[in-house]
Amino acid sequence: MDIKNYSRIREEIQIFEENHNRKISLIAVSKKQSIEKINNLIDYGHLDFGENYVQEGVDKIKTISNPSLIWHFIGPIQSNKTKQITEHFNWVHSIDRLKIYERIKNEANSLRKKINFLIQINISKENTKSGININDLDEILDGIDPSDDYLRFRGIMAIPSNTSNINLLEKEFSLLNKAYISLKERFHTVDTLSMGMSNDYHLAMDHGSTMIRVGSKIFGERI
Repeated sequence: MDIKNYSRIREEIQIFEENHNRKISLIAVSKKQSIEKINNLIDYGHLDFGENYVQEGVDKIKTISNPSLIWHFIGPIQSNKTKQITEHFNWVHSIDRLKIYERIKNEANSLRKKINFLIQINISKENTKSGININDLDEILDGIDPSDDYLRFRGIMAIPSNTSNINLLEKEFSLLNKAYISLKERFHTVDTLSMGMSNDYHLAMDHGSTMIRVGSKIFGERI
């Protein structure tokens, strides 16, 4: 891991924030990365980490055992994993079914643990990706309790098409930003648009992102 890459991304974010008066959160995606690399980033002051796989993430959370860290679950959610996710993570980015929402809400209330969550949208409409179709968003929104004491709705997350076609990416990011603006008007708790990864975070920030998820550009190759 080259800490210079991390520092450069941080500097880019700072300049963007100053020029656009919009805060950008950086999630270091640590899936398939070593504890040593994660600890190096923690030593440099980074606190937000994203994991895609429940057991891998839980093992890291237990091993590192640092209450100052904020752990984001960003992978597909299976019903039998919701309890572990609720127990160990602070944010859940990938709720795309009311069944999963209800399970995590019940478990968060049972644990009396505050959890932030995002609805994942499948903006590229690819069968291999999780998320709800953007046109079906109301199916989940109508079942959300915005006044819940423990499970707090913060916004939406998406993974765009894996493409070098800038026009397509801009179209997808624009649609997501439009949906996000509409949600902010409807739900007072909404303040997060999680989009943008290692290859497209600059474009995502230009189109309204408030949270980017960067892995390989920070950590380098995975284990």
